[in-house]
Amino acid sequence: MQTMIFAVREINQRQDLLPNLSLGYHIRDSGDDIPVSVKRSLLLVNGQPEKGSGQSCEDIQKQPSPVIVGEASSGVSMAVLRTLGSFKIPLVSYFASCSCLSNKREFPAFMRTMPSDLFQIKALVKLVHYFQWTWVGVIGVDTDYARFAIQLFLKESEGFNICPAYVHIYPVALTQDAAEELVNILKSSSATVIINFSVDSYLHGVLKECRRQNVTHLQWIASEAWATSKVLWNDFGDLLKGSLGFAIRRADISHLGSYLRRVNVSVAQKSHFLSEFWEETFRCRLNGSLNTHVHGEAEQNWPPCDGSESLDDVYTLYSDVSQLRVSYNVYKAVYVIAHALHDMSTCEPGKGPFQNGTCGSLYPILPRQLLYYMKRTHFTTLGEEVRFDDNGDPIASYDLMNWQRGSDGSLQLVRVGFYDASLEDDKDLEIDEPVIMWHRGEKAPESLCSQSCLPGSRKARQKGKPVCCFDCIPCAEGEISNQTGALGNNSMGIFSIGSLYPILPRQLLYYMKRTHFTTLGEEVRFDDNGDPIASYDLMNWQRGSDGSLQLVRVGFYDASLEDDKDLEIDEPVIMWHRGEKKGLVELQFVLCNQDLPI
Repeated sequence: MQTMIFAVREINQRQDLLPNLSLGYHIRDSGDDIPVSVKRSLLLVNGQPEKGSGQSCEDIQKQPSPVIVGEASSGVSMAVLRTLGSFKIPLVSYFASCSCLSNKREFPAFMRTMPSDLFQIKALVKLVHYFQWTWVGVIGVDTDYARFAIQLFLKESEGFNICPAYVHIYPVALTQDAAEELVNILKSSSATVIINFSVDSYLHGVLKECRRQNVTHLQWIASEAWATSKVLWNDFGDLLKGSLGFAIRRADISHLGSYLRRVNVSVAQKSHFLSEFWEETFRCRLNGSLNTHVHGEAEQNWPPCDGSESLDDVYTLYSDVSQLRVSYNVYKAVYVIAHALHDMSTCEPGKGPFQNGTCGSLYPILPRQLLYYMKRTHFTTLGEEVRFDDNGDPIASYDLMNWQRGSDGSLQLVRVGFYDASLEDDKDLEIDEPVIMWHRGEKAPESLCSQSCLPGSRKARQKGKPVCCFDCIPCAEGEISNQTGALGNNSMGIFSIGSLYPILPRQLLYYMKRTHFTTLGEEVRFDDNGDPIASYDLMNWQRGSDGSLQLVRVGFYDASLEDDKDLEIDEPVIMWHRGEKKGLVELQFVLCNQDLPI
């Protein structure tokens, strides 16, 4: 909320962006609750004050909001979008990541500055594949976000031969029985790596039960919803040390920290949000507090705030600007709206994108026209290029974060790699492995259903088990396995010995295409088409002293070298057809004027 207000004020002070217009805002607390969120979203788009606020429609004039920044969760976002669908009101989310929201038929007015889970899943699968974890546990809280993410993960992982040791959805309101059931599954499985799709608040009960049952050996992989959350560390740092997870992009927003710390008693008294925050932080009661949150008896006995309280004297997540990720998404969402309005305001009549070349209306702002411009915004802020695809999704990039314990016991979130969906397939994931601190030991743990079979043996799949679970049995008489992890039947890792049984041509071809060796000083290898790397000698026919032909190498062409280095010619060595050695210009003249038939 405060970041949104900061961004609005920052834009209103700029002369290069919306110089003749000012942004305003209404704020409503959705409580991350569907009925409350739907109700208050309708209040925003109708421009009406809330009942019971002490003001009537005559007392206050509010313009309807042509765009809403929110919601944080995917499930609540879907409910609001379905309710506001007929209004065509754009909803710009800063944290809803469910891939289902990319469905433009169902959610045509949705945009977000948060990458779709489709990209997060690609990153997670590549991470698991990188460390050769083929047997992993997958759990998630019972929300649309987790269910869709798990479904995507299972589908994507099939292409990398990654098997789920178990898949378990646990309830939002985690009972003791539900927690015990989940942890019993974790404890009985041979998988040492577990991926959890959840937010931090829903993970607390799971970790508490893990400690009670002494399940402390797991290497946790965090979804982006909790990959940088610090609230779990104090209670469960021993369980989560070494965790890995992809976090959305962070940024340093100039002056935001000082703006956040500017809040004092008089400012806090005027806001429902800040009143609650102030009282919880300093454990005191504000005079005439707007805080309507229900407190226990102990909180009712807090002393009055005396005005000496200062955010400079305490640490709070509110004023910590070291990990501005979700806040940065809010900041970008406001700038998307501002740039769209700016483009509308600078449109030349007759050259606009709408019927008969008309421009978008600013008085009043029509939501569908604003959405059109928002989807086409393309700008740079804080060093990042901001643009959207046809689904209203941003270009995805993530930081790979590692949870490390500092010398003072505090959580250190260390960036150990990245995933960038805009890069080529073999360059999109980068991992600085030596920097990673693992949960246990000095190297990545193993998470396998079965150990790889050694040469001389092959895999025999265990009946009723996933392909990652197998027994290793000796090769049959007359068969060879010369690689680790060879499979039977359709495997390319086993073939018959020619002296005993016929060699299968397709198996022989498989290995021939993958040969790579050196002979007589030349490296021999083949491309995907079965062609060798091309190299040629440039030869010159010269007459020897005895009149015989001398084939002299005067240069070469090598296709494996860079474009400006692939051709090399030793010109002084060349003996030309007529006369002394000639330069290229003279040679061309001779060819054109003397040697070509007329």
